Amino acid sequence: MPRLKSRTWAGFALAGVAAAGVFFYLRWQRTPSVAELYARIPQDGRVITSIDARALRAAGILDLLAGGKGIEEPDYKQFVADTGFNYKQDLDQLLVASTRGETHAWLNGRFDYSRLEAYARKQGGTCADGICRLNGSVPGRYLSFSRYRAHTIAFASSADPEAVKRLLAEPSALSPPPLPSQPVWFILPTAVLTDESLLPTGTRSFATALAGAQRVTLAIGPQGQRFEAALDVTYRDPGEARQAMRELQAATTLLQRMIARERKEPNNRDLSGVLTKGEFQAVGARLSGKWPVERVFLENLAASSTQP
Repeated sequence: MPRLKSRTWAGFALAGVAAAGVFFYLRWQRTPSVAELYARIPQDGRVITSIDARALRAAGILDLLAGGKGIEEPDYKQFVADTGFNYKQDLDQLLVASTRGETHAWLNGRFDYSRLEAYARKQGGTCADGICRLNGSVPGRYLSFSRYRAHTIAFASSADPEAVKRLLAEPSALSPPPLPSQPVWFILPTAVLTDESLLPTGTRSFATALAGAQRVTLAIGPQGQRFEAALDVTYRDPGEARQAMRELQAATTLLQRMIARERKEPNNRDLSGVLTKGEFQAVGARLSGKWPVERVFLENLAASSTQP
């Protein structure tokens, strides 16, 4: 009888170990959601960008935006050859938090991590304790990356060679705000909206109207046969939201009149065809806006980014 009990307990123990193994394997294989990754990125005054590459690939937009010659430079070709990773087909999701001097990013997709490690060492870097570190192309900048899950990698570019550890630390205990469902979205700090060097030509008056906001989100996604840029802004009180709406409407009207004065029409291939069609609404302390974006605008944007 004691021997039978011993075997029974041994069976229970083996079953428990097997169950734990299955649990950790499934957890390792599961790709974290954008909300989970968002809770781990630094958010102190950074531009946060999310790109659902899988959705853009399915819509035929990823090739459009990434197909220019500028991305096919020798360094990138060598990286693809050495690692086997090509974001056009292997990247599914990208979440980035960036400032002028530092970038933290999460990447979901298909990676051959052993080749990524080999690439880091080939470039003079080191891989230890689950983290690879190597010199960046800019003096004083370092690249660091680590495998977080089977299909998820943490990456950082910073003056700190250990910067990727910030992503691997415990996530924020704060509940993340509602995140846009569109395949591309940005959360913009007010510092960006007041820095003219970061603003595209013709957008200054629009950005100025948003400068006092607490949170600014711009999302881009398909809308019927075209695309739509959707603005979502939160203010401290309803009066600020209404004032910002009036300023955005005034900026739109002014742009329309300036184009008409020159006896021209808004061009769907550039920002004039987008910004002149904005519609805005203020409800409580929240401001929303939308601009239609024609496919030809994205095509022209991609083409211009490849010009020398």
